[in-house]
Order: sequence, then C-alpha cells, then structure tokens
Amino acid sequence: MAEIDLHPVNCFLVDREMNTRRILRSILARAGIDKIQEFSTVAELVAAMASTTPDLIFIEADHPEGETLRFVSHLRHGQFATNPFVCVVATTWQATQQVLLRFTASGADDLMVKPFSTKQVLDRVYGLVHARKSFVVTSDYIGPDRRKTPRDGPANPLIEVPNTLRLKALAGHERTDLAAQMATALEAIDAQKVLRHGFHIAFLVDFALPGLAQEPPDRMAVEHLARVGPVADDLLRRVHDPDMRPHVETFVRALHAHLDRLKANPGRAYDNPTALRRAAMGVAALTARRSDMAALEQEVQAAVTGYRSRLEQMAQAKAESQGPPPGDPAAS
Repeated sequence: MAEIDLHPVNCFLVDREMNTRRILRSILARAGIDKIQEFSTVAELVAAMASTTPDLIFIEADHPEGETLRFVSHLRHGQFATNPFVCVVATTWQATQQVLLRFTASGADDLMVKPFSTKQVLDRVYGLVHARKSFVVTSDYIGPDRRKTPRDGPANPLIEVPNTLRLKALAGHERTDLAAQMATALEAIDAQKVLRHGFHIAFLVDFALPGLAQEPPDRMAVEHLARVGPVADDLLRRVHDPDMRPHVETFVRALHAHLDRLKANPGRAYDNPTALRRAAMGVAALTARRSDMAALEQEVQAAVTGYRSRLEQMAQAKAESQGPPPGDPAAS
C-alpha cells in the first residue's frame, strides 16, 4: 500500500466548541496535517472558502437548526464556488434519530461520535484516502452511496468523484488532470439530476392529485406539490442539451402556471388536474428519453403507492409508540 503523506492537505474544522477544535487540531497535526483552519460558524467557513479550497472538513452535526449539515447538502449541490466533492466528516455528541436523519440526507461522508480517540479520527481520514464510497444522485441527494435497498424510480448508477484528499495524500503515486476529472463528475451528476428531477416531478404531482381534488385541498397534497417548483427550476438549470432544453422550458413554464393557479384559489379543489398531470408526465418522459408513456406512468404510480404505504407504516408506528390516550379503556 502506498505511503500516506498528509502534509499537503488543507483541512477545515467547524465546531462551536473551541475545545473540540483544539483536540481535533492536535490529533491531525500529529498525523502530519499542518494546514488547518478553525471556524465556529458556517458563515466563517463560507467566507474562508472564497480563498482556500479544503480537501477535508470536520463539521459538527449538533447545530440546533441543522445549519451545518444543511451547508453540506448545499455544498454537494454546487451552491458554493468550490469543490463540491470535498471529504466531509460530521461529528456529534449523541447520534440521535434526528441527527442521523440529517446526516444521511446531507451527503457527508462519515459520522463520528464525540468524545473521539486518535484512532477514530485517523481511521476516518485513512478510510477516505483508501476506500471512499462512490457517489449516487437522487432528486434531493448527492453524496456517498449508503443504500441498503433500492430506491423507487430509475436505477442509480455509481459516480466516481474527485478525491483531492487522496490525490494529495498519495502524491507521486497518482497523477490526474483534476479539472478534467471534476468536469466529468459534474457532467455525470447533472445528467442524473435531470433524469431524477423529471421522475420526481411526476411522482410529486401523482401523489398530490387525489388530495387536490378535495375542497379545501388536502394539506399534505399541497405541500408535496409546492416542491415541484424548486425541483423544476433546478432541472432547467442542469439541462445542457440544446435540443432538450426548449422542451423542458415549455414544461417548466406550464408547471409554474399550474402552481400559480392553485395558489390563487387556495381553498378550492384544483380544476385542471388532467393538464397538470400531462405536464408532469411529459417532463418525466422527456428527461428519461422515453416514449413508452404507459410503462412510465405505471412506474410513477408504483413509486407513489410504495411511498403512501411507508407513510402509513410510519404513522402507525408513531401511534403505537405513544400508546393509548389517558382514559382510553384500552389502557385498562
């Protein structure tokens, strides 16, 4: 195995607790990382990235509003002018369900529970050098592949992303054109985002339509439909095919018109569900480059059915965990 030299690595430490940053800095410095910057807020981190691109970030996951892990998700989605594939290790004092959910959705590479030992820290670093997971893309996620079961919708291919931590740590053992590697990975991610977004728009609309037929419309249906706008806008941002783009623009305009119409009549059942569904399925078929509309509709409906089943199971589990209300005969 090639010898690791961590001296060239740029590392950022983000934690509100100075003592945690001090301990991490000491461990990493003994391992050879001497280019370390410390921050107590995400704002400080973002400002520093304007002049320095990190190869490794340790970031706390315990921020009460989830700001730090939200930053990681935004980083992965290319919302900062820096490398979106930087290695990220989140840290927490307690791996609660909320922390785990936020971590899983963020796209961070690993989670480390405090207090941590030197071995735990270095195991994470060396693991990212030698065995970093490939990335996957869904409509709302870019990050390491942690799937244990397949997700609804089209199959998710693995994407190899640039790992500057590895490239610097193994200098002399690997040579690569980082700019070309970055461009290839970003192109692959955009292509997958276009495909996932198209399917997700159809999924959201198909889920919402039954609730939109009620008067007033069902709250959950309206909330799901509201997600269509941002997804459609991001889809349009990532379409680079000059032949596809004009058609996507047409569908996106139509979807926004439906959303505006629904907002203008908030208490009434939606009066044009057929056209809304046609626009959603049209963009899904276009982005997937498919003409078998009936089969695509069945896939969307199967995804919606599976999602409704999971929602019901979650609601049932929550009700069972809370037990019967006070005074309920079943409690006697």
